[in-house]
Amino acid sequence: MSKKLSALLVAIAFLLSSVTAISVALAMYALIEDKNLALLFASAAVLLDVFKYLAWPVAIRVLRGTSAALTIACALMLSGVSGWATYDRLMTSISVSRATHEVMTTERVAALITMAQKDSALISQLDKEISDAATQANDLRQRGMVSKALELEESVGSRAAAQRTQALTRINAGSLEIAQIKSTVAKASSLAPLFAQFLCVGFAMALEIVPALILTGVRSARRSRTHVVASSSIETPSLEIEVTGLPREVTETPETPKTGETLLDTNAEILKTLVVHAKTLAPGTPVKLKEFAKNSRIGNLRAGEIFRNAESLGVIRKTTIGYVTA
Repeated sequence: MSKKLSALLVAIAFLLSSVTAISVALAMYALIEDKNLALLFASAAVLLDVFKYLAWPVAIRVLRGTSAALTIACALMLSGVSGWATYDRLMTSISVSRATHEVMTTERVAALITMAQKDSALISQLDKEISDAATQANDLRQRGMVSKALELEESVGSRAAAQRTQALTRINAGSLEIAQIKSTVAKASSLAPLFAQFLCVGFAMALEIVPALILTGVRSARRSRTHVVASSSIETPSLEIEVTGLPREVTETPETPKTGETLLDTNAEILKTLVVHAKTLAPGTPVKLKEFAKNSRIGNLRAGEIFRNAESLGVIRKTTIGYVTA
């Protein structure tokens, strides 16, 4: 597995785990009335959710016995809480949407229709009042009371016209709202209630399992790659020749100059030593380049090349304070 693919998988796992962390934080925040205390427990829930995903690779690859069993038990318990929070968020959203849509399409539409009928009756009543006022005004004109006739028409007509306009506005607004209600669709309306529950459960389980599998698989791939490289390193046996009875200048052979192939073999031996040494240290332990170069009796430039090879294998990583074990 290449480093780019490993980094991409780790990024995907981080983004997926952030969804469950936010779900748990929101659920914890909603359970507690005191907002300061709710914020405190929500932050703790996020940290526990992050620990839950890191616990799987640590328990499988690092810990043994009782410690591994307890760590896995804690991870399972936290996964149950996080899965419930995610499931509750999804099902609550679907249930509220369906209940709201049902109420709007039945009770709200019925109320709007009743209001429209009342406004229609009011309009009919106002039209009758206007007609009656016009009849009375004509009678007054016939009697010679023209001013009173005009006053009657203006008072009744203006009042009735205003009320009639308001009633028409309410009828139009109600009709528009009824059309909007009937055009809306509830969330997951095409799914059966039982299938919607299974869908929410499956999504919540996927959010819990997939990041843990990614982190465990990436760590296993790094260790497997390191093991293969370390075991494939060429071991150059040292030949010791003991010659007795000869002068010293005869037993000593002239030093053979190091060629490029000999230097590569030596680097492989030193790289193997670095890999074995890093495996014995806990993750995050500093590995000093200069100290390793001094112990291996090589220069700092050559040690830096060996450290970069070890970094490409995933045995160590470079940080702001230097190299540390991965």
